[in-house]
Amino acid sequence: MSDVQPQAVEALRLVYIVDREAARDWRRLDAVLEAGATSVWLRAPDATGSELYRTARDLVWRTRERDAALIVGDRADVALSVGATGVQLGFRSPPARKVRPWFPGWIGVSCHTESELFKAQRGGADYVVLSPLFGVPAKGGPLGTALFEKLAAQVDLPVVALGGIDGPSADRARAAGACGVAVIRALRDADDPAAAARLLSGSVTPR
Repeated sequence: MSDVQPQAVEALRLVYIVDREAARDWRRLDAVLEAGATSVWLRAPDATGSELYRTARDLVWRTRERDAALIVGDRADVALSVGATGVQLGFRSPPARKVRPWFPGWIGVSCHTESELFKAQRGGADYVVLSPLFGVPAKGGPLGTALFEKLAAQVDLPVVALGGIDGPSADRARAAGACGVAVIRALRDADDPAAAARLLSGSVTPR
């Protein structure tokens, strides 16, 4: 286990994935951070480098004030320039083995298969995001908890669950071996984002 992994496990308990529009919803963002979200993952694949930089820069101080991590999707150069905690590498990104030599922050890799998990581990990733756990529109068939648990056990890395997760199912993800959960709609669309964050973080028990 790398030196940063124990810190990452705690910081990845509840990851709120935001695009540029959601990143500007300060009221909701503050509510979920104060109620239990431990990381913000800025995922804006259609943004230009300058647009991503400006959005990430605006998020840095807000997450730091609340002891939360900021993860920038795909662009390690932008993550480094704004002082983000880490980068999340996906299919648009260079592999972890090419980023690891020069990037000092956390490196997460998005994975869907066993081979991708092993590749991320060999490349020096600090953690992986494995998806889709449950059903997600247009994302193909879900892994389900049994296969997720089997795959997560194959690597010596913290594994974050993504895909169709809501408050009641977050505990199922953790029981299947996830160190945390990453969500979009469960927080973005919640009528009470603070209550949703508390439930997703495991700080309250589902009724």
